[in-house]
Parts: sequence; C-alpha cells; structure tokens
Amino acid sequence: MSVGRRAAAALLATLAFSAGGAAGQSLAARVQQVRDGTVRFHFDTRPGVEICDQGILMGPHDRVQWSSGSWDDDQGTNCRSGFAEVELAMRDGRVRDVSVVKRLADRTAGADDLGAVTAEEAAHYLLGVAHGTSNRRTAQHAMLTAVLADTPDAWRDLLDIARDRSVAEGVRKSALFWVGQEAGDVVTRGLKDVAGSTDESQGVRDAAVFALSRRPAAESVPALMEVARTAPQMKTRKTALFWLAQSDDPRVPSFFEKILLGAQGG
Repeated sequence: MSVGRRAAAALLATLAFSAGGAAGQSLAARVQQVRDGTVRFHFDTRPGVEICDQGILMGPHDRVQWSSGSWDDDQGTNCRSGFAEVELAMRDGRVRDVSVVKRLADRTAGADDLGAVTAEEAAHYLLGVAHGTSNRRTAQHAMLTAVLADTPDAWRDLLDIARDRSVAEGVRKSALFWVGQEAGDVVTRGLKDVAGSTDESQGVRDAAVFALSRRPAAESVPALMEVARTAPQMKTRKTALFWLAQSDDPRVPSFFEKILLGAQGG
C-alpha cells in the first residue's frame, strides 16, 4: 500500500471513532455549542478533489489554497480523495477561521469532533459563514471549503453572496469566481444579470464578466457577446470584448467584424 493510501486509511480509521452528532440538530446549532476552541467535521468531496500534503487539488491542474510546501510534481504527494476534514476556529461563539486538514498531524488537539455531515449541509453552512462574516479571509476560506463538497447546488448560496451589496466587494468577487466554475444555464443567466446591473460597482461587474469567461464556450461566448452588445457601461462592454478576444471560438471573429462594420456604417 502506498504512503498516500496508508495515510488516507489511517485518517478514515480515526474518523470512524468520531461521534455521529446529536440527532435533529442542525450543523450550525452543533457548531455554536462551542464558543471558544476548535470544531471539526468531515464531508464527502466532489470527484476530482484531492487533499494532499502540500495543499488541495481540484481537477487535473487546479491547485488551490493552504499550500504548505512546493508542488514539485504534477500530482502532489500523499493525496487522498473522497472526503475533506474541516476545522473551524471559534471565538466568542463565532467562526474566526476555516481550514482543511491535510494530514493527521495537522489536526488540532482537543478539538470538538462532530464527525460526518452531509455534503449539502456542510456547503450550505460554510457558505452561510461566508455570507455572514465581516472577515474577508474567513469568508474566502469558507467558500473554498464549501466548493469542495459533493453537492450540485452550492452555486445558489454563492450567487446570493455575489448579489448581496451589503457584503464586502472582495468577498462578492470571490463568490462570482466560484459561481463561474459551476455548471448550468441558470448560473450563466445569473452572472449576466450581475454584469449588466447598473446598481453594481464596476469591480463587481468586471468580476461577473470574468466569471462568465470561465464558463464552457457554448455558454460563455453567447453570454459575453450579449454583454458586449447590451451592457449600459462602456467599461463592462470593453471587458466582455477583452475576454471574447481570448477565445478561439470561431464565432468571435465574425462578431468583431459586425461591430467594426457597424462602426464604419458598413
């Protein structure tokens, strides 16, 4: 058995001893019982997620936060998949930070372990933390952890964060980025709404356009074309044109030609 598989097996064995949680209590209620200290729980992760000694992999090439070592090889070392174990640092009954446990040695001694929770409950709770905290770092860590969960509906809570103008702009931009990674026409429509809104700051509109550019070409190209044609703000239209120019989609040159011919009265 490889070192990575032995580590995963050891961690799973340790998790098996965790308490299952009080029946009928929400995850939020169970977490709030710990006013000061560390709370830990684990949940199933989506396919393609790997928790490695150096950090976290999402898909074959995406390396994300909490990197504690160098990525000297393409796949990382001592990686495991299937679940993520999360720790919440609590102070005065509020979540002050969120972190993913990469190794058994990283676990906080004496933490209150809630055991397994469903991916849906974990994602919804963590995005609620992101939505409600005034700490940008905590919000971004909570969002990153939430998108690891094996649930198809995290984008709904992310879009709620992105649309809430009472939330810090940097947090909203992060939410828009993660919305842009999710699948579905409804996500694209939501991003277009934000990109074209006259009530948003230009920074948030630009983040929405960028998130659109990260969608599959079948969705992103028509959406970016629509934003480039119809957005009330010239800066937003230019941003959409910029991201269209990065695409090798065969529809883009014809779209630019129509714009240029129209500008010349042709």
